[in-house]
Amino acid sequence: MKTDTLTVDLNMPHKALQVIPQGALRLVCREGSVWITLDHDQRDVVLNPGEVFTMRPQQRAIAYALETSVLRLEPVVCTRRAAAPRWRWWPQRLRQGGKHAGGAWVSA
Repeated sequence: MKTDTLTVDLNMPHKALQVIPQGALRLVCREGSVWITLDHDQRDVVLNPGEVFTMRPQQRAIAYALETSVLRLEPVVCTRRAAAPRWRWWPQRLRQGGKHAGGAWVSA
């Protein structure tokens, strides 16, 4: 099963507590109102319907339903492209006449 694209809706009755697993997640309040307490962070977040909070990969949280709520957990989609390995741009720089001088590429 591919878990990096798994989306989960948590149906939380009033006053329910839910531990949110560690990971890069988007928390979306679909219904109700949810109080999010972040592990090792002084700030708390209250989400109302339609509001979103994005957790960092190393964060853990606890969700508390201030009323009957639905909280959606979505994986954060990485949109940045990884940098090309250095060996891929060396030949291009050499073809363009670049020279390596003291750790930096300079044009001839």
